[in-house]
Amino acid sequence: MKEFKERVKSLMERDNISQKELAKLSGISEASVSRYLSGDLRPRMDILANIAKVFNVSTSYLVGEMDNAVQPDAYEETLCVVTRNKSKLDDAQKAEIIKVLFGGK
Repeated sequence: MKEFKERVKSLMERDNISQKELAKLSGISEASVSRYLSGDLRPRMDILANIAKVFNVSTSYLVGEMDNAVQPDAYEETLCVVTRNKSKLDDAQKAEIIKVLFGGK
């Protein structure tokens, strides 16, 4: 996740936010933030979401799936998340996503 740590560091510089401030704003321990930025630890999806909220960018941008830091619309973000995780979903989970997206049809 080389792109993740580089992008977060760049966003920290852009917004003049320290690791300590990022930890506080995202609800993540300072030690964890340090490990994410050094590449020693890979963040879970909920952690990515917390960091993305701090910088008002998408999780897709943070992990290098998108080059534009502007927050995409809900459809675009949902599509990226589902695509990224489709191999991890079982048939029941896929059916549930389809049910939610298409109103139970």
